[in-house]
Amino acid sequence: MNKTLEKEENLEGLWKKYQGTLCEECRDALIVHYLYLVKFVVGRMGASYPSHIKMEDLYSSGVTGLIRAVEKYEPQRMTKFEGYAMLLIKGAIIDELRDLDWVPRSVHQKANTISVAQLKLQQELGRDPTDEELALALGISQEELQDLLERVRPAILVPLNSDPIHADDDEGLPICERIADQNAQTGFAIADRNEFCRLLQKEIASLPEREQKVLMLYYYEGFMLKEIGETLGITESRVSQIHTKALLKLRGRLQNLLTT
Repeated sequence: MNKTLEKEENLEGLWKKYQGTLCEECRDALIVHYLYLVKFVVGRMGASYPSHIKMEDLYSSGVTGLIRAVEKYEPQRMTKFEGYAMLLIKGAIIDELRDLDWVPRSVHQKANTISVAQLKLQQELGRDPTDEELALALGISQEELQDLLERVRPAILVPLNSDPIHADDDEGLPICERIADQNAQTGFAIADRNEFCRLLQKEIASLPEREQKVLMLYYYEGFMLKEIGETLGITESRVSQIHTKALLKLRGRLQNLLTT
């Protein structure tokens, strides 16, 4: 038998045994098998963080995310484990960085200012504002806007990994764990999760095509900003700006929808 096929069958058997018995040895074996995902995510994320952030800390947090992914994975309602796990690993790392409070409060305030301005203009214009319109509303030049988008990027890494309304609460759940389960029993918690997922999908679909593409490549394909730039034929800096604007739009829109 082909060794690769044999390995895949053994892994599938391990998953079935763990999910049928919750055997700790099986769980630990799965965690060890998928540790390469943690190294992969840390390697990509770590390159963009300040030098005082230790890679060892990010790796430790990533392992926590992997453990959570193994314990919560439900193949009947999800697709590939690798994609699901990478979202939770990335989310656990971001949670650790938030706990370290490495982003100054002033940066969070500036990110919120941009988000509010974007939402207000979108409501007034009935469409997404251009960079020129957004800069005018903020009272700055377009060049200053691009620089500001670069500076606030660390403050808006959270929205796709946590509930923007409860981002500072223990009850905030990663969006990637709020995937709708059509076969689940009804109840308030399930209905709330499904509704949130529906709203998120709707808002992402309403973004300009390029912003959607950047989010998909970054969060679901694991591309680095430089790789996304090469794929789309734009600079890494421009990708960063598009990514930041998209997340600020999502945060503002979801907060507005869920608090009204």
